[in-house]
Amino acid sequence: MDSILSNGSGRLYTPRQSVELAMLVLVLGREAGNQTEDAMLGVACSIRNRVHLQLTRWGKDWESVIERAWQYSSMVGPKADPNLQKYPNLNFAPWPKCLEIAEQVYSDQVADNTGGAHSYFDRSLDDNPPAWSTDGEFIHTVDLGAFHFFKLAGK
Repeated sequence: MDSILSNGSGRLYTPRQSVELAMLVLVLGREAGNQTEDAMLGVACSIRNRVHLQLTRWGKDWESVIERAWQYSSMVGPKADPNLQKYPNLNFAPWPKCLEIAEQVYSDQVADNTGGAHSYFDRSLDDNPPAWSTDGEFIHTVDLGAFHFFKLAGK
């Protein structure tokens, strides 16, 4: 099989691209499925920004970025994370919207709404934010939904 159709759009993807897109849909739904569309888009764009940055610390392609340990807890996090049990079902929200946003971001059909962010964290951590967000290596770019987005300083 050389290519498959995605989302009824008529767009052709190779098997590798299909897997990458499916992984993006999965992480997007798990990480941001309960957020606004802007926040969902932000999460997807921050992943794309990491892919384009090509840093070893995060991975150099969609698969390695999404699967990097301790980056997306819903994919490779503590076994107690309830998001590890969420799988796409296009008959229920938020999965159709996740697929739509993921495909737009994956195929570069939508602009980055994060100001170049590479990372984010949830506002529920405001009282005890991740060390990386306060050590000067990252700068805050925007807040979308319940997420604070950051990019590497100088990138």
